[in-house]
Amino acid sequence: MIRAEREGDLALVRIDRPEKRNALTLAMIESLRDALRDAGADPAVRGVLVCGTPPSTCAGVDLAEFAGGTPDGILRLIDALGDACAAARRCPKPVAMAIQGHCFGGALELACACDFRVAAPGALLAMPEVALGIPSVIDAALIERHAGAGRARELILTAEPVAAEAALAWGLVNRVVPEDRLLDACRELLGAVVRHDPAAIGRQKRLFSDWDNLPLDEAIQHSKEALVASFAGGVPQRLAQERMRSR
Repeated sequence: MIRAEREGDLALVRIDRPEKRNALTLAMIESLRDALRDAGADPAVRGVLVCGTPPSTCAGVDLAEFAGGTPDGILRLIDALGDACAAARRCPKPVAMAIQGHCFGGALELACACDFRVAAPGALLAMPEVALGIPSVIDAALIERHAGAGRARELILTAEPVAAEAALAWGLVNRVVPEDRLLDACRELLGAVVRHDPAAIGRQKRLFSDWDNLPLDEAIQHSKEALVASFAGGVPQRLAQERMRSR
């Protein structure tokens, strides 16, 4: 089950199926997608924290979904997972994932779609799909952007897990913190973002997508337009004046 809660101006989206290491069924993936979309659309939400009920974040898609899978059924599942990842990538608010225990397959793809990944010592990150006779797809493409081509191919082609400490060295996670500080460290990262103008954060996140997907000249033009739009709203002028007065 997916539990969505509010913590002040943060939305906490929890994967809650600990007896199965939070493995995802199709229904859970659809609920996760909807919770992320709702958080992105709610003007009262300033940031999103995704986590799992301990001891694991998520073991990926439940093997039962694959064992009885049909081409049509698997397409529906992977479309829903792709939509959940897209909801994190396109969210106009910062999104962080807390990683502990296992973060495998589709869960790691979702983590890569988030802005921040904070892991507990000893957490294991893996893309086990080839060991199941299938390729890694959708947001597995982001692993190369975070960790580089060589590390991404090692992770995906061997299907072997990498520990949080190595993932930090690879650039796959932002921080490794003691497990009892995991959620607080995510909250601190999100807090460092949500103190800023939400419109500016939303524009910046759209520019991240433009930088990834558009030709350089077009992405640069979009960035100019975003800057001008910010000044049209008057926020940069006000903040600059406040800083000048405080000197």
